[in-house]
Amino acid sequence: MTEGYEFMIWGRKTYIKRMERRHVEEMQLWGEHTDPVFFSYTMPKMNKKQKDYWFSKKTYSFTRKCFVVFNHQNELVGYISLRNIKWVRKSSELGIVFDPNKLSCGYGTDSLKSFIRYYFETMNMKRLVLRVAEFNIRAQKCYLNCGFTIEGTYYNEFEDPNLPVFSEANLEDYRRYFLLENNILKCRFIHMFITKEMYLQNKENYPHYPPNTCA
Repeated sequence: MTEGYEFMIWGRKTYIKRMERRHVEEMQLWGEHTDPVFFSYTMPKMNKKQKDYWFSKKTYSFTRKCFVVFNHQNELVGYISLRNIKWVRKSSELGIVFDPNKLSCGYGTDSLKSFIRYYFETMNMKRLVLRVAEFNIRAQKCYLNCGFTIEGTYYNEFEDPNLPVFSEANLEDYRRYFLLENNILKCRFIHMFITKEMYLQNKENYPHYPPNTCA
């Protein structure tokens, strides 16, 4: 184990702790997405001032919390964010970003299942929502596997407003997920949610791994 790390949440393949400023430096070493529709999900390369601003925007807010995900080789492989936290209603919106070089390793499902247990039991929250681009099939499978259910499908503004989805031939297969409305690029997003009641009804699907049982 890495000296000085305070473990918060354990999974079979991952562990999670609060994000600190030094973690942003490690994220700068992540890989890049090669598919243009995922370019906006690549961690940007930033100078010190930009990294300070990025970290403060993610963490210094009453309505936001950010956590980092490590595998058991102590590699920082992703981060989980909560935004639009409504403490009275006990709800928030989930966001997840992973190193493109560490996808398809099971880290997303493993960390999210352990985080959901923490969210509903330790944080005592009642509802967790998210939205995922309809073209992102891998993420959809992860969320469904973690107990989320689909609430609906809606068009929302896409993260990358300059994506040439309607002009580049190599993006033709993605066009059915997008529309251009008043010169604003919108994408079809699937909105999902999970409640504390849903979690408790299937609690056996969210196993707990204390530190002394982890490899």
